Amino acid sequence: LSLFAARSRCHRIPARGQKDFLPDGSALQRERLERSLEEHWSLVSEERVERLGALVQAEWIPSKRVVELRTPAGKFWQTMGFSEHGKQFLLPEEALYLMECGSVQVFLHGLPLSIQEGYEMFLSPSTVTLQQYEVFSHLKRLGYIVTRFEPSCVLSHYERTLNLPVQRDRQGRALKRKRNHEAKNQRFDPENHPDSLTEEKDQGEVEDKPVAMESTSDAVLARNWWVDRSPRSPMSPTRSQAPRWDFFTITFPDLGARGPLSPLVAPDPTVLPGELSVSECELTPWLQRLNLRKERLSRREQEREQARRRYQRSVNDDKEVRRCGNWAEYQELLRRRRRHHGQRDRPPHLWESTVKPLVQPGQHTSPGELLDKISIIKPSRLLDGAARLEEGADEWKISFDVFQPDTVAEFKKSKPGKPYSRLCVCSFEGPVPDLRVLKQLAFQSGDIPVTFAVVDHGDISFYCFKDFQLPTDVSH
Repeated sequence: LSLFAARSRCHRIPARGQKDFLPDGSALQRERLERSLEEHWSLVSEERVERLGALVQAEWIPSKRVVELRTPAGKFWQTMGFSEHGKQFLLPEEALYLMECGSVQVFLHGLPLSIQEGYEMFLSPSTVTLQQYEVFSHLKRLGYIVTRFEPSCVLSHYERTLNLPVQRDRQGRALKRKRNHEAKNQRFDPENHPDSLTEEKDQGEVEDKPVAMESTSDAVLARNWWVDRSPRSPMSPTRSQAPRWDFFTITFPDLGARGPLSPLVAPDPTVLPGELSVSECELTPWLQRLNLRKERLSRREQEREQARRRYQRSVNDDKEVRRCGNWAEYQELLRRRRRHHGQRDRPPHLWESTVKPLVQPGQHTSPGELLDKISIIKPSRLLDGAARLEEGADEWKISFDVFQPDTVAEFKKSKPGKPYSRLCVCSFEGPVPDLRVLKQLAFQSGDIPVTFAVVDHGDISFYCFKDFQLPTDVSH
């Protein structure tokens, strides 16, 4: 009868109603508070009754600081626990949470542990502190998936760029690929394959012969001009040989010219394979087949095209450009012209005095570049300079990975995916994290935001710092 009475009783903590601002000293207020506290403590002090067959039996192993399951796990195994050497284990915070939920019964030396003993044995600075467990159990009751943070699972910036998958077990070790014993046993035995060595030797002799022919035959040298040759030994005499190709006689057609195009000259017969013969190539019929429909331009587009043709000139008509013998001389010519053009457009009363303008004429081509040049406070990100910071104290560290509740159905412990957030648990009475701590934790977390869980005597608040950029109006 007591069992049925316990099951039929309401197990919800009674609502206390609206909170009074100040004690008024009246008997009505005192009676209302005493009645609410009595209902609360009577419900908390009740002994919970669970079916013994519904509980999963487990054993606490103090040396390893884990809980080993003796009977098959329940539904909680999808998001909690890990396997090792064919056995199922639970972490201390997971076992304590399941004890409070009435799903697991933990034994030590054959005797069952109470929840109070679980708090005393499972929670420690080396495993999980009380504040960390309060945050863990709070999020688990809300439906979130909470796992321990493993720094080895965080991908580097290079790995995130390549989108490399990383699969790790619950203890943070990389999953190993199964060895292929067949490939391991198949070894090469020279005695069993004498023909292969003979073939390789013959092939090596055949490959050595063309090298000697290339050094003596000019015809073969002409055919293999594109092959990279090995550098000569320092003892061999160097010969000053004239280049085979006369680049002044090689014409490169301008396929983008607006006038009539000259046909492509036939290639040198010595570089063609076999009896292949190629004549000159006429480009005009081929270019006419590219776009048979005549482009229709609007009136404004026609005016822009006429203005562009009016001020357009060919680079080959510039005598100074034609005197440039290489690319470096051409770049030097452009820099000299830009310097002369900038000095011509700079008035002396502005650029020869003590106070000078911040921007030179023609230096920036867009309003965004100009605003970035004259801005006093430069924008920055939270990860700027974080890689150069030294590791701080152990007081600030990431404790848990949090996954959203709607991912429970597709969640896999072997491949959990990208977490929703990472948690750093701290106390309300402790210090406030400074910018150095924020940068270190953000760099350690990678591309996942870090959330600070602040515990104040059981009340938990969550805070997050994110990057933001001030908007810049570049339309005017």
